Amino acid sequence: MDMRQLEYALVVSKHLSLARAAEEINISPSILSHQISKLEVELGVCLFLKSKRLVRLTPAGKEFIINAKRIITNLKEVKCTGREYSPVVSGELRLGVMAVIGYYNLPNLLSSFQQSFIGMRINIVEEQCEKLLDMLLSDKIDAAFVQIYNPNPNLKYCKLVTDRMVVVTNKKHRFANRKSVCIKELQNERFILTPPSSGHFYDFNKACQEAGFSPILAKTCYVAKNIVSFVSEGLVISVLSSKVAEAEKADNDNIRIIELKPTIQRRTYLVVRNISDTPQTLKLFLDFTHQWLATQTALEQAKNALISSVLEK
Repeated sequence: MDMRQLEYALVVSKHLSLARAAEEINISPSILSHQISKLEVELGVCLFLKSKRLVRLTPAGKEFIINAKRIITNLKEVKCTGREYSPVVSGELRLGVMAVIGYYNLPNLLSSFQQSFIGMRINIVEEQCEKLLDMLLSDKIDAAFVQIYNPNPNLKYCKLVTDRMVVVTNKKHRFANRKSVCIKELQNERFILTPPSSGHFYDFNKACQEAGFSPILAKTCYVAKNIVSFVSEGLVISVLSSKVAEAEKADNDNIRIIELKPTIQRRTYLVVRNISDTPQTLKLFLDFTHQWLATQTALEQAKNALISSVLEK
């Protein structure tokens, strides 16, 4: 659920017509209907009763709209807090990103920043985490999105996303019907993993070493979809971040996702150099990132509150 979907629901409740609502927000009625349906699926309730011409709010929908109005007001206040710069600020921002950034909501951060500051040029470089940290330390980029944490007094880390590793297997694998698997049980398995220079490999290898073994590496691969394809054929197994695994499973019924015990957390950080003379463009981006994070937190809290209030009715 995002702010856009809340706003769409409010416009539909205002007009009680998909056609008139779509006209106001300048999208097609079919796209609007699809977005409303996605929202209803996520909430697990029906908000609107739709006919060819008219739309009516359900009792749950009426409760939803009351809460949505309050939430949107609060979210707009959060987004406006600390806005000290003009959207016409110009400059260049050099950002390094890891390959799996698209599986999280982080592209929304970049697009929101670009839309808010249209004069800013954003140059994006995609690399493995270790390479991005090296580029950052050598001043080849201004900031990096990475999933590796190596304490370094020359760097500052801002945590953005927390995820966890899961085991991914073929549906015929001996673990396929298990709810969870202990890391020590993976000792004799053959793996396809991201390259050793990635944060994902770093964290998994460290956990294996602590469990008393080194993972048997059959192959490395940069692309999550290709990793899943090899796993799907039963040649190897893998461990992936849960959000990556769940997204890939939606397109591949031949794989299974199993919880890994103990939990290996995957954290995504925004990393910058620890310097006193931070460029103004980077300060602007960091301020915007903190506001964006506050908005995402508010949206998640709003989603939980809406679900609770609707289901109680």
